[in-house]
Amino acid sequence: MKFGYDYLEKVYAGLLGKIIGVRLGAPVEPLFWTADKIKEVFGEIEDYVKQYKNFAADDDINGPIFFIRAIEDAYLKNKSIDAVDIGDAWLNYSAQGHGMFWWGGFGTSTEHTAYTHLMSGVKPPLSGSARLNGTTVAEQIGGQIFIDTWGLICPGNPKEAAKLAGMAASVSHDLNGVYGASYIAACIAMAFDEKNLEKIVLECRQYIPNNSEYRKMIDDVHDFYTKHPENWREALVYVNHQYQQDKYPGVVHIIPNSAYIIIALLYGEGDFSKTLEISVMCGWDTDCNAGNVGTIMGVAKGLNAIEDKWRKPINDFVAASSVIGCLNINDIPTLAKQIATYGALYNGEEIDETLKVPDHIQYDFKLPGSTHAMRTFPENIAMVSNRNSIKPELPGALQVRMNFMRRNTQARVFMKPFYRRRDFDDERYIPNFSPIVYAGQTMKCSVMTQDIVGVHELIVKPYVMDSAGKSFVSEVFWRLQNGVSEVIEYHIPAALEGSMIEEVGIEIINMGRDSFYGSIFMESFEITGKCNYIIKSDRQYKEFGTVTPYTWHKGFWSMEKGLIQGICSDEGNLYTGNLNWKDYAFTGSFSIENGSNAYLLFRVSGTLKYYLFGFENGQVVFKKINNSLKAEDKEMNLANTPFTLENGKAYDLKVICQKDSLSGFVNGDLILEVSDNSYKKGFVGYRIEKGTRIMIVESIIKEL
Repeated sequence: MKFGYDYLEKVYAGLLGKIIGVRLGAPVEPLFWTADKIKEVFGEIEDYVKQYKNFAADDDINGPIFFIRAIEDAYLKNKSIDAVDIGDAWLNYSAQGHGMFWWGGFGTSTEHTAYTHLMSGVKPPLSGSARLNGTTVAEQIGGQIFIDTWGLICPGNPKEAAKLAGMAASVSHDLNGVYGASYIAACIAMAFDEKNLEKIVLECRQYIPNNSEYRKMIDDVHDFYTKHPENWREALVYVNHQYQQDKYPGVVHIIPNSAYIIIALLYGEGDFSKTLEISVMCGWDTDCNAGNVGTIMGVAKGLNAIEDKWRKPINDFVAASSVIGCLNINDIPTLAKQIATYGALYNGEEIDETLKVPDHIQYDFKLPGSTHAMRTFPENIAMVSNRNSIKPELPGALQVRMNFMRRNTQARVFMKPFYRRRDFDDERYIPNFSPIVYAGQTMKCSVMTQDIVGVHELIVKPYVMDSAGKSFVSEVFWRLQNGVSEVIEYHIPAALEGSMIEEVGIEIINMGRDSFYGSIFMESFEITGKCNYIIKSDRQYKEFGTVTPYTWHKGFWSMEKGLIQGICSDEGNLYTGNLNWKDYAFTGSFSIENGSNAYLLFRVSGTLKYYLFGFENGQVVFKKINNSLKAEDKEMNLANTPFTLENGKAYDLKVICQKDSLSGFVNGDLILEVSDNSYKKGFVGYRIEKGTRIMIVESIIKEL
C-alpha cells in the first residue's frame, strides 16, 4: 500500500474512531452500568450521553499514542524492536502512581502489576506472564485496548500487526490477553483493504491459536449471528448466558468484553454509528470496547462515514496524561501524521510529504473536516468548521462562520497551547500539561474573506492571553479584503511576567457600520522560532497533583509561600518544556532547605534518559542517566568537583548545552564543563533525592 495521503486519511479516521468510541463509552464505563441499566436510563444510545468542556485523558488513548513511540525510540535506531523496547516505552512515558493507565493496586490492575515488575527490572514478556502473575491478571482487557496504533502502522498486513500487537501486549498480559490484542490489531490492519466486517471478523481468526478460548468465543458469536442475524439484543442475551461475567475472574476480563465487540461488528451492518452504539449498549467495559470498534470502523469506512455529531464535540483535540507535559496536548491531524510516519518508516517506505511532521506547530487543514483543535470565542458568534466539509473540491481551510457580529465588537480564533484544571469537568487519569507555545516565538497565519456581499470592514489583530487572563494584543493590524490572503505575523512578547500562554491567535474586529455575518478562512497556522521565557513560581497553581506548568514522577510537589516546594523520601522529579529542544540555557533558582542532593535535569526524553547537573553529597556533578531495561550502566559520572552547600541559601544553577558541549554554572561561576553527545534533545526539570527538600523561585529557559 502506498504510504501517502490516502493512508494518512485512513489513519486519521481510525484515530477519530478510537477517540469517539472512548468518549461515547466513558460515562457508562463503571461496572454497575449493565446493558439493562443503560437501556433503562438512556434508551437507545444515538449520541454522546455526556457533554464535556474538554474530554480529559483516558488510558484507552494514552496507551496507543505513547507505547507506539517505541518505533521512534528503538526501531528507527536499531532496525529491530522487541517486547523489552516496548517495556521501556511503558517506563519512559508513565509517571509512577498517577496518569497513563489504571492504578488499581498490585495484583488487581494488570497494568499496575506489570509496571511494578518493570520498575523492579523484570523484563517483558515475563513482566506480563501468567507464570509470574497468574491467569486472572494476565487475561484482563488492557493488552487489547492499547494496541490500535500497531494495527494502524501495518496497513493491509494483518499478520505483521498481530505479531507486533502480541509483542506489545506481552509487556503486561498473557494467553487470551495477548491473543485478543493480536486479533484486534489484525482487524485494524485488514480494514485498510477490506470493508466487509464479517469477512474481517472471520479471516483475522487465523492470527490467534485455534484452540484458544478467544477463538472459540468468536466462532460461537458468529455461529449465533448466522442463525439469528436480525436482533443484536438476542445475541447479547446469548453471550451473557454463554460467557457469564462471574465465570471470568478479575475486574475486566477480555473474553466477555471481546464478545461484545464481535456482536457490534457483526450486527452493526457496516454502519459506523450503529456499530459503536451497539458496542456501548452491550455494557461492561464500554469505553474499551467502543474504542477498539471505533478504530476498526474508522479505517474500514473512512471519514465520510463519521457523522458530524461525533466529530464536532471533539474538535480534533485529545488530552493525554503521560509524564511528558508537551505530549499531552494533541491535535488529532498532527497525531495522525506522526502515526502515519511511523507506518511508512517501519515498512521501509519513503515518507510522503503529506505525512511529515515538522518539529514545530504547523496546521494545514488539508484533512477533510479537520480543525486542528482551533477554537473561537464567543462560540455563539464565531464557529469553526472546514471549508472542505462543505465544498470538497476546494482546498482545506479553517472556516470561521461569523453570526451577526455587531459593529465595534470582536471575536477570537485561537489555539490553546496550555490547559488548566478549569478546562475540564472530569479528572480521568489526572492529565498534567506543559505549554507548547512560548514567549520569544512567532505566530504566523494566512487569513482571508471570500464572497462577502455588502459593505464590511474587518480588521485582524494577533494576540496572546496568559494563564492569569491578561491579553497582549498587537498594535499592528491587517484589514481583510475579499479574495486576498493576508499573512499575519506576531512575535510573542517576552513580558509575560512569568505566566504561561493559554491562547494564541487572532482577534477579528468589526469596524463597519452594520452587523457582520459571513465567513473568514484561515488557510494555515504555525508557531516557529526559539523560546525565551521565565516561569515564576508565584504565578503558578497547584492542580492535578502537581504545580503548573510541570509534570511529576515521584516525590511531592506543592505551593508553599509563593514558591514551588518539592519533598521526597527516595527521589522526586519535576519536568517541563519541549521534547524537541536541542541547544539551550536552563537556569533554576532555588534553595535546599534540607538534604544535599538536588539537580537540574536537561535533555530529558522521559523518565529513562537524561543528563543532570547539581549538588550531590558535598560535590557539584554532571551525570548521564540511562534507566532503560537493556542498559548495563544506568549511571555515568561525567565530572565532579567538591562544593560546600549551605542549607537555606539561594542558589542559581545554570546549564548550557550546545551540541556536545555541556557547561554548568553556580551563581554565575563556571564550575564544570564536559563533552558528551549521547542525548541530543529533550526538555528540562528538577530532581531531588534522599529526603532533600527544595524551594524553587523561578526557572528561565532560552533556546540558543
